[in-house]
Amino acid sequence: MINQLKQFFLKKKLGISDKNIKISSGSVFSEFNNIVWHDDIYIGPNAYIWASGGLEIFSNVIIGPRITIHTSNHNYERATMIPYDSKSILKKVTIEKNVWIGDCVMIAPGVTVGEGSVVAMGSVLTKDVPKYSIVGGNPAKFIKKRDLKHYESLDKKGIHYQKLK
Repeated sequence: MINQLKQFFLKKKLGISDKNIKISSGSVFSEFNNIVWHDDIYIGPNAYIWASGGLEIFSNVIIGPRITIHTSNHNYERATMIPYDSKSILKKVTIEKNVWIGDCVMIAPGVTVGEGSVVAMGSVLTKDVPKYSIVGGNPAKFIKKRDLKHYESLDKKGIHYQKLK
C-alpha cells in the first residue's frame, strides 16, 4: 500500500498520473518538466535522470535498474575556468519506442536510442544507437541487428510486454 501511494504521488508530481508508467522506488529526477513521457513505460529501481537538456521516452520502453541519464554537460572548451566553467551545454536524449535498456546503463547527453534496440547491461552510450540494434560495452559497440521481420510482425500485432503485463 505504501509503495502504491508513493507511486501515485511521484506520478502526480511528474505529470504522468494518467499514463501506464511504472517508476520503481529510489529513482531521482531533476528538471522533470523537461521530460516528455509516452505510454507503457517501466523504469527500474534507483534510476538517476538529469533532464535539464530534455528527455523523451517513447512507448513500450523498459529501462532496467540503476540507469543514469544526463542531458547536459559542463563547458570545458574555451571555458573561463579550469577544468570547466558555469555554462551548461544542453543536449536532449531520446529513447524511441520498443527499446529495452539493461541494468546499470549510462546515457550521455545528446544520444538517441533507436526504435526496437536492446542495450546490454553495464553499457555506456556516448553515440546514437541505430534502430533495431543490440549494443553493449563501454563505450557501447554494435553487436548485431534484431530479426526485423519478426520484430515488425509483433509490433504490428501490438504484442508489447508493457501492454500485456
